[in-house]
Amino acid sequence: MYQIKRFFRKCYNVIRWFPTIWRDEDWDHHYFNEILIKKLEHKRDFFLSDRTHIVRAKETAEQIQTAIDKLHQTKDSWEFYECPMMQEMDAKWGEGVLRFVPIEGTNTEEMFIDHDGVKTPEDEEQYTKEFREGMDKARKQYIKDKREAYKYLADHIDYWWD
Repeated sequence: MYQIKRFFRKCYNVIRWFPTIWRDEDWDHHYFNEILIKKLEHKRDFFLSDRTHIVRAKETAEQIQTAIDKLHQTKDSWEFYECPMMQEMDAKWGEGVLRFVPIEGTNTEEMFIDHDGVKTPEDEEQYTKEFREGMDKARKQYIKDKREAYKYLADHIDYWWD
């Protein structure tokens, strides 16, 4: 009887993983995070279910949710780090408008961001300086948060079993 139940549980696993695996691509770290987050969501749900045998199941589920939250925050550097920085720049310099200029002799275009508040060469220099500093700060925070997320995972994952 156990083998039959196990077979159906494995079939269920294939079905619940299918959408995640279907979207997976090998060329981007984003999908790695998606798979890891999905696995942790499954573990969290298990520890919140009535199938677990440990006394601290709810606490374990909470730890797993913390890991999910930390990984979710760092799966997209644009959404949580660069975009807020760009919004700050837009608030100061006016909404940015993208402009694409063909690069002579190629099929490539260079992208520029124009702001109404950038009127003089001095403004351009100040904007460029602030943009670089803002992106550098956002990138450093992203890397710091990502390291903290994976450290949290490494510090706790060995205890998440039933």
